[in-house]
Amino acid sequence: MPDEPKANVFPVTQCTWIDRELQDGRQGRLNVNRHVMDVYAWPLKVYFLAFRDRWVGEPEDVIQGFFASRLSKDGFFEDWRASGKRLHRWLMNGLCFYVKELHRERMRLQREVPDIPDDGYDDSAAADTMDRAFVQGIVREALVDAEAMCATRSLQTHWKIFVDHYIRGHTYEQIARTHGVEPTRAVVMARTATRKFQGALRLLLERNGSAVEELDTEIEILLNIARVQPKTAPRRDTSAPTDHTKGERQ
Repeated sequence: MPDEPKANVFPVTQCTWIDRELQDGRQGRLNVNRHVMDVYAWPLKVYFLAFRDRWVGEPEDVIQGFFASRLSKDGFFEDWRASGKRLHRWLMNGLCFYVKELHRERMRLQREVPDIPDDGYDDSAAADTMDRAFVQGIVREALVDAEAMCATRSLQTHWKIFVDHYIRGHTYEQIARTHGVEPTRAVVMARTATRKFQGALRLLLERNGSAVEELDTEIEILLNIARVQPKTAPRRDTSAPTDHTKGERQ
C-alpha cells in the first residue's frame, strides 16, 4: 500500500493554528514563517551561542540563514508535525544540522580551521539553555500580545495595573492610589488582564505543538516562572468612605 500524503497525516479535529494557516496558501505560509521568526529567533540565538561551532558565523547571520534555508522548504512544517516534537525542539535539531552544514562548507573553502579551544561544551547544557530561553521568550511574547489585546478592548488601565502589580511588585493599595480606584477593584482589573495574558500563553503553546490536555499544566508552570498568579483581594477598609461604583464586568 502506498504511503499516505503528508497532508493527510493529521486528523482534522487536531488541526492547529499552524495547520490552518498552511491550508491558506502563500499568505498563510508567510504568517507561519513570521510567527516562527518572531518567537524563536532569540531563543535560537541563545542556543547557538552555546555551540562549540559558533565560530562558523555571527549569531544573527546564522539564525537568519537557518530561517531562509528551512522555512522556504516545502514540507518543513508537515515533517515537524509528523515528528511529534515540540516546535522549539524541532527547530533546535534543524539548527544543529544547519550549523554542521556551515562547518563542512567552511572546511571546504579554507585549508585551516580556527583553533577552537575545548571549553567543556555540553550538548545537554546547551539544550537546557535553549529551553530556558524559549520559556523566557514565550512569556515575553505573551506579554506583548496580551497588552495588544487589552488595548483593542479599551483595557489599557487594566493592563497597567497588571504590570504594576506583577512586574513592578506594587501592592494593590499603592496601585489604588496611583490609578484612583478601590483596591478591591484593582484586584479584579488585574485579574482581567491576567486572563488575557493566560490566553496569549495558551495560543503560543498551542502553536509550539503542546497537546490540548497538557496546556493547563504548562500554563501553570509558566505562570509560576513569570510569577503571575491571581491573588486574594485585600479586605475592604470599612472605616473608610466607599466608592459605590459598579463592579468589574469584564
